[in-house]
Amino acid sequence: RAIEHFKRALEVYTKEALPHDWAKTQHNLGNAYQDRVRGDKADNVKRATEHFKRALEVYTKEALPHDWAKVQGNLGEAYRNRVRGDKADNVERAIEHFKRALDVYTKEALP
Repeated sequence: RAIEHFKRALEVYTKEALPHDWAKTQHNLGNAYQDRVRGDKADNVKRATEHFKRALEVYTKEALPHDWAKVQGNLGEAYRNRVRGDKADNVERAIEHFKRALDVYTKEALP
């Protein structure tokens, strides 16, 4: 049901009118698909990555670094859990996203 509600929210939260709310809802949809038990796991992970990538259209490292880093971490998890594609490639992509998150989540910034 969460997915249905987030999709409805996107009818109001458009990228043009309410970009931050739109990005947050995209991120929430990504999390909902990533945690989804019903349906095909591969499809759910694919949809999760698509929504995370959409959120990054607004959540840039320069403008919203903490939100950007959070989505990068979620993308890392999605690629780590990805069923389709080459396992080694998926793990490498996961590592790339985790490293990006660590650009913001530093020991100095967040002790």
